[in-house]
Amino acid sequence: MKDRGTTVATLAEIIQREVNPFDPVTLKTGNFWTDDKQKDIPTVTSIHQEAIQETENFLHTVAKDHHTRTLLLMGDSGCGKSYLLARLKQNFNHQAFFAYIDPCPSSDCIWRHTLRYTVDSLMHAPAGEKESQLLMWLKNLANFRDRSLMKQLLGAKGLFVLNFRSSYPTGIFQPKDFFTVLYQLTKPEFYFLACDWLRGENLDEKDLKKLGVSTVIDSEESARGILGNFGRIAEYNKPIVLCFDQVETYRHSDGSFDISSVFNINTTLHNSNFKNFLVIISIIRNQFIEQKDNLHQSELARLDKTVTLKQIDINQAEALWSSRLAYLHSQVKPQPKSQLEPLSKEQLQQHYPGGKANIRDSLALASKLFLAYKTGQKDLGKVEENIPASFYLLWQQEFQKIRNELSRIRQFSSQELIDMLQQVAIALQTNQVKNRFLSGKYASYSFSYKSLEKNKLVGVLWCEEPSLKSFVFAMKACDKAKKIHRNCNLILLRAETVGSSPNKGYQLYKKIFRRSPHRHLQPSLEDVSYLKTYQKLANEAIAGDLVLGFQTVTLLQLQSLVCHSQVLAECNLLRELAIIPSKNDTATKEPDQSKLKELLLNLAKVHKIIGKRKLIDQVSHQLANTELEEIEQALAQLYTEKQIAIVNPNAPTEEQIIMCK
Repeated sequence: MKDRGTTVATLAEIIQREVNPFDPVTLKTGNFWTDDKQKDIPTVTSIHQEAIQETENFLHTVAKDHHTRTLLLMGDSGCGKSYLLARLKQNFNHQAFFAYIDPCPSSDCIWRHTLRYTVDSLMHAPAGEKESQLLMWLKNLANFRDRSLMKQLLGAKGLFVLNFRSSYPTGIFQPKDFFTVLYQLTKPEFYFLACDWLRGENLDEKDLKKLGVSTVIDSEESARGILGNFGRIAEYNKPIVLCFDQVETYRHSDGSFDISSVFNINTTLHNSNFKNFLVIISIIRNQFIEQKDNLHQSELARLDKTVTLKQIDINQAEALWSSRLAYLHSQVKPQPKSQLEPLSKEQLQQHYPGGKANIRDSLALASKLFLAYKTGQKDLGKVEENIPASFYLLWQQEFQKIRNELSRIRQFSSQELIDMLQQVAIALQTNQVKNRFLSGKYASYSFSYKSLEKNKLVGVLWCEEPSLKSFVFAMKACDKAKKIHRNCNLILLRAETVGSSPNKGYQLYKKIFRRSPHRHLQPSLEDVSYLKTYQKLANEAIAGDLVLGFQTVTLLQLQSLVCHSQVLAECNLLRELAIIPSKNDTATKEPDQSKLKELLLNLAKVHKIIGKRKLIDQVSHQLANTELEEIEQALAQLYTEKQIAIVNPNAPTEEQIIMCK
């Protein structure tokens, strides 16, 4: 009789139990910039090594003379641009400070957006470090090199500010307030408030008093000035690398796509003599070629170097496949004769007779070949991925990750929040969505649409600025819109306080939003998580980076998947806005058990055949608080409903194989 405790499974048996190592959904790493799991992904160092070396040399030049330079990173969709940026950060974070700039919602606020994301990135601690990049940057300044002087400076705010103003008598934007905020960064009780000021938060008067400053960064000019300060006083510091990724998703204020705003920022950085920045602009090669004629010659002249990512060769593709299969091979003794088993180099050569391959395409091919082997399908053309199931898994994974990362709604600017909401409204085929419903400064905080209920025109303002002074002007803009659009329903979205009776803003607010049909809704973090998840996937689709199964998904396809999957059906804010039907109009479910069964079933659909233990592990990873007993019960229900089958029900749990019917 076999001793099961000492039995070693064959590679074929391991493959039956395990997830597809080439599946783009179950092995998706999330935000490559902030996710520490990035380092766990197998890396083939030879891939794009030339581009990494060129970038390192460029970085050293900036570190040596502190002159700002710009590198244009180009390549076809799927060539590994974003992954390369992650490798650069991983390899060189000890040589520079890195900032990742998310796509901007509108060219009107691009400087404020860039500053916000620069400070947000600097607030992260590099791998292996306890302090944030921001504090490391501060303590590396020339004024901190003398330890005895530093001790004196940290003892008195006035001395600190005076010393810095003496060291930099000219060229600093809002010097008194800026140096005061730098001082407050050294005080743990004021650190996050100081960061909010640097990010461009329109703080309330009481918070400004706590910091000891009198101004806020509330314009493009002031945001540009503060960003320039970071370079101006960092002559003896490490460079700051500004990474503008997915540039093809940038838009004009009217919603049309526009790459010129990023290149315009870059030109200003050079022309205004900003110091110590390395700007990396990442863009799809075809998009750059198509829109190049729309750029001014002066903008093109400020691109100091262009690095074009090339296709990989067969040997590199082989190494990429091998690195993904290594985990499966490690469970088998003796080791398979080929590092590519159950795949082969001949398959690579057959599909890429020219000897060159796109990284993403080569991984998609491996995924299809692996699934064909796992299911015993001889005809590769008949191997199909379940796209709706893959999308469901991807959505749940991204949603959970974003929800865990969000700590407050003001993590995003009001312009970003309203842009997220507007994008979702368009995806859900909401009628007559138009941006900029209000006029003046708060136009970019607003949009309008026709609601499901009575086909009524609805104007929405999302304003999370904590300053009650600014809130007055927001309410005046609403009052003006109410008089112009007399048959319109106004909705204010705001989780921040609206003040109290003595405040003029509150008085106007009460006059407008305490009377039907105008309403004030308070969004939740859960609401924002839904909106941000869609925006992230939409940007990936526009940039050609959204992959499900073996295919790249377009924005239109994503919108269709969102509508049919109803992944936004639980978003309370969308129901309150009548963008989706109210809960009473939808079928009621047992939420927890239903979601658990749906997750299990979609995992089974994607992998076709999978070990029961691996399936349970996958669910436990995505739904961390789910008990094993609950998962077992959900699996039993799916089995009873004949949606799944257990191939070997009499085998121990560790060896049981589940197949999707």
